[in-house]
Amino acid sequence: MQLAIFAMRLLEVMFFVGLAGSTVVVLISFVEDGKELFGKD
Repeated sequence: MQLAIFAMRLLEVMFFVGLAGSTVVVLISFVEDGKELFGKD
């Protein structure tokens, strides 16, 4: 039972780390696209 609880906690941590990483990637992509769109004045 302890192993199952540990695995659940580990999966939760991995999920939120992945979510945070995806958020960072989306923000960086948004900034880069904004530079490309509005930088050609």
